[in-house]
Amino acid sequence: MKRCCYLALGLGCSWSVWGEGGHPAYQPPELLTWSSGLQVVLSLGFVLALMAGVGWFLKRYSWYGKPRSGDPLLRIVGSVAVGQRERVVVVELENTWVMVGVAPGQVESLHVQPKPEA
Repeated sequence: MKRCCYLALGLGCSWSVWGEGGHPAYQPPELLTWSSGLQVVLSLGFVLALMAGVGWFLKRYSWYGKPRSGDPLLRIVGSVAVGQRERVVVVELENTWVMVGVAPGQVESLHVQPKPEA
């Protein structure tokens, strides 16, 4: 008994803790209830919807890469892929359409014509 008292005092524990039978039983907190789970799911849905909305807004109104004054000097009318990495692009430049072939490391003018009225 004497050794137990010295051991308890040596570990920094008081005699009263050992005399009362120790600490009450540990009960872990409830981490996930229906209300907290619903809150997590709704918060995640809100964040994803907000990201999609911002992406749609930026794409719709194209604030990025747009010239600030008037119409752009150079405008892409259309393009079509003719291979895995090759494209034919029609570019408008000052009422003139230029058909350009684009490949990795190479750009070549194919045809030039005035802009059609229609």
